[in-house]
Amino acid sequence: MESISANTQVFRHTLKWILTFLSCFIISVTIAQKVPLHTSSSKAKKKFEEAQNSYNLYYMDMAINSVNAALEADENFIEAYLLKGQIFMDEHNFVEAIPLFQKGLDLDINKDIPVIYLMLAECQLEEAMIMEAMENLESFKAQPGVSQYAKNQAEELIQLAVFRKTLMENPVAFNPINLGENINTKWTEHSPTLTVDEETIYFTRKLSMGEMQGRELWNEDLFVSHKGANGKWQKAEALGPEINTATNEGASAISPDGKYLFFTSCDRRDSKGSCDIYIASKSGDGWVKARNLGSIINTRTWESQPSFAPDGRTLYFVKRVGPRGKSRKDIYTSQIQDNGQWSKAVPISINTSGNEESPFTHPDGESFYFTSDEYPGMGGRDLFLSKIDSTGAFGEPINLGYPINSPKDEVSLSVSASGKYAYFASGMEGGFGGWDLYKFALPEEIKPIPVNFTKGVVYDAVTMEPIGSKFEIIDLQSGNIVVESFSDKKTGEFLVTIPTGRDYAVNVSKTGYLFYSANYSLAKGDDTSRVSFDIPLSPIQEGVAVVLNNVFYAFNSYELQEISKLELDKLVVLLEKNSSMHIEIGGHTDNKGSVSYNQKLSENRAKSVYDYLVKQGIPTYRLAYKGYNFSEPIESNDTSEGRAKNRRTEFKITKVE
Repeated sequence: MESISANTQVFRHTLKWILTFLSCFIISVTIAQKVPLHTSSSKAKKKFEEAQNSYNLYYMDMAINSVNAALEADENFIEAYLLKGQIFMDEHNFVEAIPLFQKGLDLDINKDIPVIYLMLAECQLEEAMIMEAMENLESFKAQPGVSQYAKNQAEELIQLAVFRKTLMENPVAFNPINLGENINTKWTEHSPTLTVDEETIYFTRKLSMGEMQGRELWNEDLFVSHKGANGKWQKAEALGPEINTATNEGASAISPDGKYLFFTSCDRRDSKGSCDIYIASKSGDGWVKARNLGSIINTRTWESQPSFAPDGRTLYFVKRVGPRGKSRKDIYTSQIQDNGQWSKAVPISINTSGNEESPFTHPDGESFYFTSDEYPGMGGRDLFLSKIDSTGAFGEPINLGYPINSPKDEVSLSVSASGKYAYFASGMEGGFGGWDLYKFALPEEIKPIPVNFTKGVVYDAVTMEPIGSKFEIIDLQSGNIVVESFSDKKTGEFLVTIPTGRDYAVNVSKTGYLFYSANYSLAKGDDTSRVSFDIPLSPIQEGVAVVLNNVFYAFNSYELQEISKLELDKLVVLLEKNSSMHIEIGGHTDNKGSVSYNQKLSENRAKSVYDYLVKQGIPTYRLAYKGYNFSEPIESNDTSEGRAKNRRTEFKITKVE
């Protein structure tokens, strides 16, 4: 695993320079006749010229046929081997190109064409033949007549070779496991995204639609699979017509609460052009109201590969930028503003002049994974990690290491909320065909912060019917809202993520109901248990009481701690919205100490809350307070856990006018 330091970034553009240099070399050197062709066969020369013309017009099949004919006429024709190797190189078929360049080098006894060393070395680098590539690069530098500029480029390639050698000499643990036949098929599967409980996976499948006029037609659709009681993935099924259409769909992202699906769809009637990003909302077991995200996000060009951050506001996606024929892919970001509109989409700071794709922001809110073909790596598209700090700035990208990254393309990484596993697509041998989906245990060095989650159902405490409600997860240290979410309107189900390492307040609210509060202490960072519970919300009516679980006092004191104001402000809002409601604040203690001591402590604590509400403008005639000492326990006082729950502040509705 390596970070991208300043001295390694100098050769970001070297491979592209080499590819451009090489693609021009064969043509320029032969057309200008700076170096005589290494053949005396007129037929070989004629066929080579035909091959060059076809190559210039991008007719690669015709170019191959002609260059093969040239080699049949003269099997020692150096330039023909080089042109054939270049064609394979353009197709990223480096395995086939290497022996062709090696043959050309062996035949070039006088070293008339020193650039062959570069051609061969570049292919060897792409196939992780590091030592062989370094040897050929040094040989190139040693050739007479090579310009200093070319020597500098070769030296930068040597630096890249050293970088890759370091990665290979320090491999990370990597044991990919195929997700199995219920997920993978003979077709291509890619772009996995999982719910935070890792019980549901969405992905893209590329299916053959047959042939038309000699061309094979393909269509991409979104599929879903759920884990069964045995913990294994069930047979994947295509999503319904609200998501999948007759055009291509793919590259999706599920919001951390599982309520929204962002996905790519191409050439729909409401498309802004090419492929756009859409959003659909969860309703029961299905997805509804799929809609285009609009012209702030989508343009006439190609947008795809969404990732939605755990703050419930920030979207990352990939946009094709630059003129046609010279375009690249950059990662952009936009935020949902308070008015419900998206902010102007802007590129993120870690984009390069190459291609950055497959963004994935982990539910911890700071671990950002992506692919790049420009940052130094093993070749092709490599996977990287950048840490987002508290100001939103991206840190220096870190290569995920070898053999996670190989000379081939690595794309579409998704990391589980627990941080234990990563899911990705690969065409490695041993699969079902095409690209398959795999998972692997993530090495410690590149793991995100583990994320806890709670799931359950919100329901009406009187009718027992499920209801939709709003969730807020608040960092008790900073007071910032970490997550905003909603339970399902039909089922009442909720799924809320909570990063470990801090203490949190949880507030659940709905108009016409009293709010629910709870708190979680995850400051130690080692609690990644999954909590499931149901939440009853009580309608506003006389006699109903609510425990203020996030109101805290100093030890043996009635002085309110600063973090208590987060919850008390919720109570203020509730009282302001329901001006006919009168309440009593009750203070309760455990049974440690005398009755008189606890009576005074409980009464003073209740009065502290009363005073705070009055200070915030709540009329005194709507408020009362009372100390109950330990006369009304809600748990046994025989355990420390029970005593902690008995030490509480609550409010009770005394009248609704």
